[in-house]
Amino acid sequence: MAGATSGVPDAPTDPVGQLLDVAAYGIWLTVLFAVVSAALSVLVGWRAAPGAKYGLFVFGWLAFGYGTFQLLPSRPWKDDGGDLPGPLSVTANEETKFQSLVQRLPPARFRQVPPVQRFPTGVRVFVGSLVMLATSIAMEQLFGIGP
Repeated sequence: MAGATSGVPDAPTDPVGQLLDVAAYGIWLTVLFAVVSAALSVLVGWRAAPGAKYGLFVFGWLAFGYGTFQLLPSRPWKDDGGDLPGPLSVTANEETKFQSLVQRLPPARFRQVPPVQRFPTGVRVFVGSLVMLATSIAMEQLFGIGP
């Protein structure tokens, strides 16, 4: 199904592919930070599940702020061409290593979307933050994972 896109730059966007891309980014970002949080909590002597819950809460709010910051419009007095390249800044035709990994995992691999037609990184990180915060709440309220 990787041939679902034509590769033509003026081809119409695939809204289902875009939604699958955003969903996959949010899901796998949550999985990544849950695993990191659980590993860090075990290293300091805590139980893994509460550590993952608290980690998702903290990383969710940090990602919420970062995603919101990325969604702010550029300032009219700021020259857009003068930004220094960083590890998280990509152009429209590039993708980060994490994004290329997400494209190989379900559900994004079912409907591949070229980097030009994907939602901006700020939208994907913002949605990922909402998934992280919802997972943290679900771990506490539905599954009773607490201190």
